[in-house]
Amino acid sequence: MVGGVEQEFNAAKELLTCMGSNVVYCGEVGTGQAAKICNNMLLAISMIGTAETMNLGIRLGLDPKLLAKILNMSSGRCWSSDTYNPVPGVMEGVPSANNYQGGFGTTLMAKDLGLAQISATSTKTPVPLGSQAHQIYRMMCAKGYALKDFSAVFQFLREEESL
Repeated sequence: MVGGVEQEFNAAKELLTCMGSNVVYCGEVGTGQAAKICNNMLLAISMIGTAETMNLGIRLGLDPKLLAKILNMSSGRCWSSDTYNPVPGVMEGVPSANNYQGGFGTTLMAKDLGLAQISATSTKTPVPLGSQAHQIYRMMCAKGYALKDFSAVFQFLREEESL
């Protein structure tokens, strides 16, 4: 997600593909960051929703792998459930399978959500779920999850319920 002068973007596009396969020109300077914080706000919200849903299903007696399979063939399917599931043992090769090590850090998610909050305030845009997600990730940072992947929200919520 890149903002800036389009001719400069086109000149740098080949180099940018070394950083990722999806390189998208978003418009003037700042629009790339705007797209990134909007995407990450939605990602945080969907990860929290996936973590809550999986936790509830487990508490109701559902096998987590079965629940994930059902979600991923139903209308609740999202990237957080089908590609990056936050429940240990549901998927291999994701941070939840490695004690939430690696991936996209909780501190970085909290930072991006903070940027989204500042942007929402400056544009007078209501983002109640984004605000709640920001609060949750800030609490996670304060309670020892700062260096873990943001999908550790599943573990955080399970620990919070036992208090």
